[in-house]
Amino acid sequence: MGHRYGLNQAGFPTSDFRETCENLSRAGYDGVEPNYTGSGPLTSTAGRERLAATATEFDLDVPAVSTTLHWEYPLSSDDPSTRRKGLEIARGMIDAASVLGADDVLIVPAVVDPGTNYERAHERAVASVRELVTYAADTDVRVAIENVQNDFLYSPIEFDRFLETVSDAGTVAAYFDVGNGFRWGLPDRWIRELSEWIAKVHVKDWLTEAHRPTYPLQGDIDWQSVASALTDIGYEGWITAEVPAYPSSPERMPKQVLENVRHVFEPK
Repeated sequence: MGHRYGLNQAGFPTSDFRETCENLSRAGYDGVEPNYTGSGPLTSTAGRERLAATATEFDLDVPAVSTTLHWEYPLSSDDPSTRRKGLEIARGMIDAASVLGADDVLIVPAVVDPGTNYERAHERAVASVRELVTYAADTDVRVAIENVQNDFLYSPIEFDRFLETVSDAGTVAAYFDVGNGFRWGLPDRWIRELSEWIAKVHVKDWLTEAHRPTYPLQGDIDWQSVASALTDIGYEGWITAEVPAYPSSPERMPKQVLENVRHVFEPK
């Protein structure tokens, strides 16, 4: 079977989706991962159908739909209107993913800021994710929770327990981010703990001293341990790069990143 490779919208070389798909197809990608934005094409049926047709035209699948809006409208917010908006966005993501044929929506379950009551935020995140899992039950879309830098679910054991807690509402999974896993431990330990929960994988590297992400093979992550851990748990799914476009010649980044990612996960 083997891995399939995608690129998240964070690294799209152009704002034109068709040009981006052409670039990714030429570079050798299998998939394209769009972000749901407040006024973007994924908010309407026509826009969703247009993006789906464009991806198909270039023989690209859509592995998942992501968003950055849940940082602004957290599903754990103590403000009911903010939380309702976050749920509305997530339902829109699920609807969009269904049209695009995506397996998963990438969900940030909470944002914990200074002063936030962690226990209450956890309770609201659980309730929100359960609601989304129930909503997705009538579709072929899965709710995949990503480990992000939100000061929430600090360890793979806590992450595992969160998924177990919400799983009574339906199918839920983990969207594991290698770079974010490195911030709080070693990614291979996260992988082995989460194991069968993992539905998708995001890749980026991490510079420890600079405390910021970077492109795969340009940071401090031991990629061989990551590849070995994924092999050991039997993961053969999507590997999607979530890195920014180059400031200049952005069209060169997708191919170069894909070459490095394949070097990691397809060793000769």
